[in-house]
Amino acid sequence: MQHFEILSENEIKAALHNSSRQYLAGELALPQMLNYIHDKDVEAGITSYKKFTIEQPHRHLRTSEYMYMLSGESIYLNLTTGEEHHLKQGDFFVIRKGIVYAQKSKAGTKILFFKYPGGNDKVSVTTAQDLSSWYSAW
Repeated sequence: MQHFEILSENEIKAALHNSSRQYLAGELALPQMLNYIHDKDVEAGITSYKKFTIEQPHRHLRTSEYMYMLSGESIYLNLTTGEEHHLKQGDFFVIRKGIVYAQKSKAGTKILFFKYPGGNDKVSVTTAQDLSSWYSAW
């Protein structure tokens, strides 16, 4: 029998209280605090940066990430083209598979994300570029 599967606001808030990222749906290999909704095709989650945070350069081999900025600000740097994208609350964007990028986010930033197809295909990338000044500057 088909039925609704629901994660309450309280469950989500409690899980994010002790973690910066929780998946809402997917077919996850790693354990997490939130009892997510199983889905083999897509992943959905929330990232909540309580403090200024950097994400090291990486890319995804087969997954595109669709993101909606719930609050705060993030800057994404396309390491192939050098393009910088400053995203704020209310912006929606996609990072297609294969794009090599770095990210920095202000404290208080929350992002709702969807990954299609689902699966952990994140690959760290070593770059010849020194990103220390980019990470530290806002």
